[in-house]
Amino acid sequence: MRTTGSKPGVFPVTGAPPEATDLVESNDSSPALADLPGLLAPLREEMLANLVMIGQTPAPTGAEELRVQYMMDRFAESGLPEAGPDEVGNAVGFLPGRVGDRTVLLVAHLDTIVPATVDHNATVLADRIEGPGISDNSLGAAALTMLPTALQKLGIQLNCNLQLLGSVKSLDRGDHAGLKFFLDHASRHYDYGVCVEGVALGRLNYFSIGTIRGDISCRVRPVESRSYGSESAIVVLNYIINRILAIETPTRPFTKIRIARVRAGKSYDVDPDKAVLGFEVNSHSDEMIARVLEQIEDIVSEMSARHAVDADLDVFFRRTAGGLRFSHPMIKTCVQVMEGLDIEPDQGHSPSELSEFIARDVPAVTLGISEGSKHHDQIDYVMIEPVMRGMSQLIGLLLALDRGDADAPAI
Repeated sequence: MRTTGSKPGVFPVTGAPPEATDLVESNDSSPALADLPGLLAPLREEMLANLVMIGQTPAPTGAEELRVQYMMDRFAESGLPEAGPDEVGNAVGFLPGRVGDRTVLLVAHLDTIVPATVDHNATVLADRIEGPGISDNSLGAAALTMLPTALQKLGIQLNCNLQLLGSVKSLDRGDHAGLKFFLDHASRHYDYGVCVEGVALGRLNYFSIGTIRGDISCRVRPVESRSYGSESAIVVLNYIINRILAIETPTRPFTKIRIARVRAGKSYDVDPDKAVLGFEVNSHSDEMIARVLEQIEDIVSEMSARHAVDADLDVFFRRTAGGLRFSHPMIKTCVQVMEGLDIEPDQGHSPSELSEFIARDVPAVTLGISEGSKHHDQIDYVMIEPVMRGMSQLIGLLLALDRGDADAPAI
């Protein structure tokens, strides 16, 4: 049973935390980094059970309520003094630190691109777990859900606070709405941010590439089609695609136009009167993003006039370029933690909610928990053996941040 707390939208929960005598200060006698996977091994089955439960709960963007409830129930069982939904439906938990002078915000998005109509049953094999959305982001959500229990198992009480967030409406047209709302209405200052993703172990993202995503829709005007013999919507869309692909993009700064998907037609014997193109533009330069977008706008307007179609451009996702330098002490700290656990850092770029931290000048990284695959030709899966090393990496980073390892000014 929950009772209303002092912070709007977040509720204290019943359930006492571990006795203070069972906990150790993180800067005093914390376990050695290399020992963490072995110490966490007894939690392996509970971790996998959480993963399967979350993975088998459908959560398309905008309909994550059941996963939110599951995460809040687990937070309550862990004895978090504050846990509950916020005004937009995020799952929010707060673990106060012994001192509480700093706060680390950890976030895992709860939504997936998998429709609720798809069978979400997970298959547990000897070396992996398979299932729709299991790697993006059921494993990340399970890791965040298990974090308070893992810290209790290790007997660790951090000096800093931990703010835990299972975010909603993150993917596609959700445009990170859950995390945006939480950060824009936060009553606390966040010193660091960590985005928790299912795959891949070793993932270390700390910068965001400038990005826009949009749809171009073509609809044939019925009257003009009959009068002037207008071509089908998919043919006109093909003209648009060819023109877009002819846009010159530099190698420096890196700039890429991606034609992502096309939707059109219902039958072989009927010309489609509507077609939709999904595209993405990436660049290390916001100026190049703006230049390419202007050219796409001109192409859409011209094709609309030339071919008797209503052509519309809808840009629904925008990200500015930015992030931390490799010299930043938080990045150095992450690399040291990974190397201490025999994890090979992969410092590439991959989309995540990291960009919301960057936009607000909060030092942040994105980490992966295990090896696996997502959204490709084969079924989504995560490998079981690396999972506890991935959890150890997360806890090792928190211990390092708590010690102040990342507090030195960036070079």
